[in-house]
Amino acid sequence: MLTSYQLSSPHLSWGDDGAPHSDQFSDVYFDQESGLEESRHVFIKNNQLVERWARCQQSAFVIAETGFGTGLNFLCTWHAFLEHAPCDKQLHFISVEKFPLTKEMLSDALKMWPSLSAFSAELIDAYPDVCHGFHRVELEQGRVQLTLWFGDAEDGFAALNADIDAWFLDGFAPSKNPEMWTDTLFQHIHRLSHQGTTFSTFTAAGIVRRGLKSVGFDVRKVKGFGQKREMTVGELNKTCKPLTERMAQGQAWFNVCHDTPSNNTPVRVLVVGSGLAGANTAYALAKQGVKVQVWEQGNIIAGEASGNPQGMLYPKLTAQDTRLNRFYLSAYLHAARFFNTLSSALDHKRPFWDQCGLIQIPKNAKEAERFQKLLSQQLYPDSVLHASTQKPDSIFLPLSGWVAPQVLCEHLLSHPNIEVRLNTPLKTLNLASTSSFSGSDNLGSESRVSVWQAKSDAQITEFSHVVLCTANATNQLQLTPHLPTSAIRGQVSQMKQDDAVRACLDSGIDPDVIQIDSVLCEFGYFSPPINGELHFGSTYDLKDNDKTVREEGHQRNLNILEGLLGLKNSPFKTEDCEGRVSFRCAVADYTPIVGPVQSEAAYQQAFSTLSKNAKWKTDQVAEPCQTLYVNIGHGSRGLVSTPLSGEYLASLITQTPSPLEQDIGHLLHPSRFLIRDLKRKQ
Repeated sequence: MLTSYQLSSPHLSWGDDGAPHSDQFSDVYFDQESGLEESRHVFIKNNQLVERWARCQQSAFVIAETGFGTGLNFLCTWHAFLEHAPCDKQLHFISVEKFPLTKEMLSDALKMWPSLSAFSAELIDAYPDVCHGFHRVELEQGRVQLTLWFGDAEDGFAALNADIDAWFLDGFAPSKNPEMWTDTLFQHIHRLSHQGTTFSTFTAAGIVRRGLKSVGFDVRKVKGFGQKREMTVGELNKTCKPLTERMAQGQAWFNVCHDTPSNNTPVRVLVVGSGLAGANTAYALAKQGVKVQVWEQGNIIAGEASGNPQGMLYPKLTAQDTRLNRFYLSAYLHAARFFNTLSSALDHKRPFWDQCGLIQIPKNAKEAERFQKLLSQQLYPDSVLHASTQKPDSIFLPLSGWVAPQVLCEHLLSHPNIEVRLNTPLKTLNLASTSSFSGSDNLGSESRVSVWQAKSDAQITEFSHVVLCTANATNQLQLTPHLPTSAIRGQVSQMKQDDAVRACLDSGIDPDVIQIDSVLCEFGYFSPPINGELHFGSTYDLKDNDKTVREEGHQRNLNILEGLLGLKNSPFKTEDCEGRVSFRCAVADYTPIVGPVQSEAAYQQAFSTLSKNAKWKTDQVAEPCQTLYVNIGHGSRGLVSTPLSGEYLASLITQTPSPLEQDIGHLLHPSRFLIRDLKRKQ
């Protein structure tokens, strides 16, 4: 378990020409005279990438690298991919780095290569905060996907769910950094490779050659670059285990892989629901060129719980390193980057996001003590969380801010690959076999595929994949094993800013009290004004199905507002408030439900041994991974969790590298409840 999500940046020295040198490893990041050409020779030429891209059958080509460093290998590959790969192909580049450069260091180092300046500028702009874990960076309008693991290489590849086509074994020389080149690392390289996967590395060191041979690679030495006599290349030519078994790692019940990509290519995907989960899932798929239909039973986009006029990016980070906390930390960092990128590309006449920061105020003395412990442990970098300078005993999250959820969903669903159908409830859904699929021009008359036949009213439409983003209505559809969700009523309140100012003046209170710069959170929240209105709340009502806006709800929200502003007597009245009621979809274990839907009967039969031995392991899957998915249960943190969850589901459907740690994918998996119940039968 981690003691800190903070990572040490490398200690660098800079040559007269601006080239970086690692003081820790007494080695250079690149040759200051010919680093660019060496990178192209060692990694691009000796993995035969240009030739392989030209004949690539799959939609994405996947490269993994040990040691991101300054990103030079990645930039060279990105440049070569745009020049030589077919325009309908996508590049996934995965790299690990134990000592990540800061954005400033990266910028200084890449000044060496003016020919790559356009690529460097885009990378630097999108470069993530230095924090432990996976970070998905989207470049070239989605055609290039960079996945960075900040942390130990072994841990990164152990957490990875991907099928690698080529390896760049870089990093500092084995003589300088022997800790990286371990037997465990080589075993993970083998697990993540398939028959035909290649590797290249600048080194000819015996530890590397022996390690790769030991896991089945054919290894040979070839001429090195320039004055270097030798380097090492190779290929995995042996038949490998199926992808599902390679990724299972003893927990086959959490299978998310397809072993037969040609039979599971996304042709047209149905997303049911247009709220945050549905909109983010549809958008993540559409960016990858997938045609998506979104069916919404209501007459407006995001008309249910995602329809509040204003919400906050509020991850509620804890002082413990748990899988759930790692998920929310990763999702939070991803959401902040995503909103910034999306906002910069949109018409600012309809803003949906303001990164104004968030102050988390302790509810009581016990929570204040917890905040102090969290700060003293220094679990998070200051760029993620630090002490508030405005409110005593409080913490400040500088990456946070407010979001207009409905406007966000409308922006996401305006993508040209998405068709939204309002007033279109899902009535029935059946899996059928067909020899011709109306959504595809690529399937011949002899091909037989399984398709989903979805019906709304009298119309039946066929889809290759279906994602249920149906929140509290999911169990009613009876398409999944029962999921332990509950509807929690929430009433939000809003007040015209002019009315609030007038009320303050009438009560002798300085109206500047409501002029806040950051979101305030305690028992509830209060956000900076949007469109001349103040938004605050929210109630949290268990076992309450009343859809009407109630005066007592406004009063409770005014009490929240009074506490956040530190007012002894509130000048505001309930008659000045308007509001809205919606129902959060909460899960019994406080964790979203995201992933493929599997058969309860198949699980009970195949994994019944768990009822006798909860520690039993197997790589044998119960049934092929289905093409029905679910994305629900985000509760009050949907603005944090749905962007990354959408990307995760898109990776499963398109069979591309996952942006989540494998262990976190298990945490979210819909079948976790089936496995839990089996284990409880002991």
